[in-house]
Amino acid sequence: MKFLKRLYFVALVLFFFQACVNPKNETKDLSFSVKGCFKGLEGDTAYLKQVKESGLEFIDSTLVDQNGNFLLRGVVSKPDFFVLHFSGSDEQITLVPDTCQGIIISSTDKDYASFYDVKNSPESEDICQIINRLRKMQKITDSLGVIFRKSMSDKNLAGIKYQLDSVYNLNYNELRKVSENFLKENPKTLSQIVCLSQYITPKTPLFDPQQDYEIYKSVCENLVTYYPDNYHTKKLVSFLERQRLTLSGESSLPGRITSGMKAPEIALKNIKGDTLKLSKFKGKYILVDFWASWSDVSQKNTENITKLYWKYYKKNFVIFQVALDTKHEVWKQALKDQKIPWFSVSDLKGWGSKAALDYGVKTLPSNFLIYPDFTVHEINTEIPQLDKRLKELLK
Repeated sequence: MKFLKRLYFVALVLFFFQACVNPKNETKDLSFSVKGCFKGLEGDTAYLKQVKESGLEFIDSTLVDQNGNFLLRGVVSKPDFFVLHFSGSDEQITLVPDTCQGIIISSTDKDYASFYDVKNSPESEDICQIINRLRKMQKITDSLGVIFRKSMSDKNLAGIKYQLDSVYNLNYNELRKVSENFLKENPKTLSQIVCLSQYITPKTPLFDPQQDYEIYKSVCENLVTYYPDNYHTKKLVSFLERQRLTLSGESSLPGRITSGMKAPEIALKNIKGDTLKLSKFKGKYILVDFWASWSDVSQKNTENITKLYWKYYKKNFVIFQVALDTKHEVWKQALKDQKIPWFSVSDLKGWGSKAALDYGVKTLPSNFLIYPDFTVHEINTEIPQLDKRLKELLK
């Protein structure tokens, strides 16, 4: 009998393990739970919502019982951002649950969004620690501000300010060092975004997107590698792209190419590793399209280009796409997901791609229509206008 009980227990363990582990590494929605105890919020309603491109999407809600306890449930296939909040307050707690996690969260403070404890969710725990460190720095900054304002009439104001600045810089540098180390040590986490987005005051970011461009770039590369389809990844990449343009003083176009110029040669590898030359298609109308899997605008534009391709691909027309990606597998998967039928090449150097530099590409998507004599004509033309032009050229 004891043997049968042990066997039954082992079977249960194996069943649970199989439910939480996907041996084929397939994307599958699995449940998670948020079990909370918040003193002082008895009778309130707890809400769990997911952060989406369109805003906060309702997932679950429940009443907080007379002891402050509540239980919320959701499903997720990969770690993502959720928020926990209550009907009696605008405060929110950010959580990053993964599959099969039973998150335990508690608070005994009225300012629950700043003072709470969370367990059983490593990324949610990381965010909690990030918030705690930031709150400590903000409290120090506020205290120093109070002392400074009280000392405005003091004859030794300059000396007092020097001492206050020294205390501020000491604590700022400590927070900065801890945060930089966190980013380096946690490249596979979405919580990097929270760490990167810390503000000491409403106008004082811990990481300035222009002064700390390389740090932002590193985080973006990590997120593109591990979470290429995540909305927050795409949003941060688009933000960084705007910062790059600001830093370089570049406008959206014009670039180095003007209408009537001979098209610069492009010789890059496709996903199979074979080198493909643009000049191979001389004698045809070629649409050179600069694109990237991490650019949400590029991906949306693909739908219009696809219609153009199927309309004219049998009429002396080809599409030659240059992907400004940095990861081969991410690029390859994007081509598969979007079912791209045309030629796609890349040197995996992102904005440093020689082709992008030769064509003066500043934003994505960008396109150049090359005529059979290998000269560039229409530059960055909207797809509807390009459709009309091709209809005239390919009668």
